Amino acid sequence: MRIFLTTVPITEAPHVKWKTLAQYSNNAGQEVKSAKYKKIIDTLNRLNCIDPSLIPEEVKSALEFYKRDVEGAVSQAKPKSLDGLGRAYGLGRRKTSVAKVWVLEGDGRVLINGQPLSQIFERVHDRESAVWPLIATKRMDKYNVWATVEGGGKTGQAEALTLGVARALLVHEPALKPALRRAGTVTRDPRMVERKKPGHLKARKMPTWVKR
Repeated sequence: MRIFLTTVPITEAPHVKWKTLAQYSNNAGQEVKSAKYKKIIDTLNRLNCIDPSLIPEEVKSALEFYKRDVEGAVSQAKPKSLDGLGRAYGLGRRKTSVAKVWVLEGDGRVLINGQPLSQIFERVHDRESAVWPLIATKRMDKYNVWATVEGGGKTGQAEALTLGVARALLVHEPALKPALRRAGTVTRDPRMVERKKPGHLKARKMPTWVKR
């Protein structure tokens, strides 16, 4: 005998965090494949959308079993500090570029992979992007920057340096965060190059249709 229960939209359903794959496998006493785990989570999400006033007790107990225990688990960012040499470290990423940046008080010298900024980036725009957090906060003459950057192209490397310099600068002066946020240097840009698909000339470009 089937019983149809009223459901609520997923946006109005109770917010729940389910057990991770590792936790579920540990409770089950055996390794669980990710595909099977995904089906279980999909089923739990559907059951969680049942109207709370109509949900049966056996469903409630089943949902409670799969819920993750988050009591007292408060995620806090680990506070960053200067090292023994007075340097602040910041990691920046953009596309496939990774920049490791150290910022310390100085007179405005910038070295990227052991070379001056002008030798690494030919375009003026890329040079400005690399140290934009210092330019936007008028700290260009107050700090020295030493960084290593690899992967990607010149623009990606420059924008990875932007994020790395901003993060390192915040260790020195946390009060600059509003100014850096207005300058657009605090948030990591997640956009990536879309891959080429089979049958396409590029990521989305299709061959020109020819009638004959």
